[in-house]
Amino acid sequence: MKSKIKYLIWSCILVILAMTVMQAYFIYNTFMLKQKQAQASVRSELILMEEKINITALRSEWINHMDYYAKTKQHEKMNYAALLKASEISKKVKDYINHNPVLSEYNTAYNVTIKDAKLAASGSNSPFVLKNKIWFGNGKALENPQIIHDMTSHIDGETNTMVKEFTTQSSFSINDWQRKILGQMLGLLLFSLFVFCLLIFLFYFSIRSLISQKKIADIQTDFINNITHEFNTPLATLGVAISTIEEQTKPIQNTAVNHAIRIAHRQHRRLKKLIDQVVVHASGQEDITYKKEKTEMNMFLSQIITDFNTVYPTIMLDFVSKHEEVDLYVYQFHLTTAINNILDNAVKYGAQHIKIQTHTEDNYYTLMIEDNGIGIAESEQHKIFEKFYRVERGDIHNTKGLGLGLYYAQQIIFAHEGKITVASLLPKGTIFTIYLPLS
Repeated sequence: MKSKIKYLIWSCILVILAMTVMQAYFIYNTFMLKQKQAQASVRSELILMEEKINITALRSEWINHMDYYAKTKQHEKMNYAALLKASEISKKVKDYINHNPVLSEYNTAYNVTIKDAKLAASGSNSPFVLKNKIWFGNGKALENPQIIHDMTSHIDGETNTMVKEFTTQSSFSINDWQRKILGQMLGLLLFSLFVFCLLIFLFYFSIRSLISQKKIADIQTDFINNITHEFNTPLATLGVAISTIEEQTKPIQNTAVNHAIRIAHRQHRRLKKLIDQVVVHASGQEDITYKKEKTEMNMFLSQIITDFNTVYPTIMLDFVSKHEEVDLYVYQFHLTTAINNILDNAVKYGAQHIKIQTHTEDNYYTLMIEDNGIGIAESEQHKIFEKFYRVERGDIHNTKGLGLGLYYAQQIIFAHEGKITVASLLPKGTIFTIYLPLS
């Protein structure tokens, strides 16, 4: 039981760890996917915005304006003119972003930067150069900026133009995007937390139940060990007493006494085996193997019938065999228990006459046990071999038993690679048929 608890604990821990890793992996992948989706959505909206404010026309206007100042030698105005209409365009961009549901949701920051601008100013020895100067945007600082595109204009072929190169870069960033995406994933996170808590609860409940079962099993084992220990003393005394009686009666040739002593010996050995079997199963040794013994079936059944008649002298029991001798390899002790369970069941449910017949058919040794008891309803016949099942009757509480006899009998027959069937009619009685392989 301790090993089972350890195994269950480690199994549950491994399952919880595996589930946690899987959930974390899926949540991370979902988070990254939503980040990419957010960036793609924002990029698409900003491209549409640039089309609406006609950024190409703004660039052409800037080139023409700066070219005019260069040609007219108004060099002092160039620095101011470099931010042509910057505030006006920035206001349009800000209004557009604030009213766009996608861009406003993701708190988008947007800037257009003059990356590189070169002008050959007329009458000047050095050209006019601009680098990395913000032109316009919505006024928010970029965090981990994403580039939408670079736009470069080369005008080297036009000799009358003072602007030789003009490059702008459009960039954006989703500010505070982690909080936004986590908010969108709140439902998934709560569900994952619920599943995790459910796993922990099931783990705790399973371990608590198993520990409770272990305590019950320990109490049961202690009880069985104590009770079987108490049984062994009177059982040993009984064995000595039977042997003493046998020794004292040897000079007296009394058939009835000798017959009774043989029955007492058999039942003493049977009771000893039953107690030993209880001890073995209580100790958890479930892999005990038993050896089959070569058995002459007529003699074997005659001993069972003799012992049964001793216990139930008022029950009429007939034995009919259609052959003289049949030898089978069987588990004698267990098969005796199985047949006795069927006979005891017949008596419990009203049988006064029991008939046992044997014959061989289709490589099977067939044993039929027929009684004239109250019978079994057809609706219950397929249930009687279930563990703890008892036929429902008004006087069920007056009938002793736990509903294990027929279950145990069926398991024994299966261990012999045989089969057992039942046929019954209310209230005429029941026929149990046992098939044991001849080979």
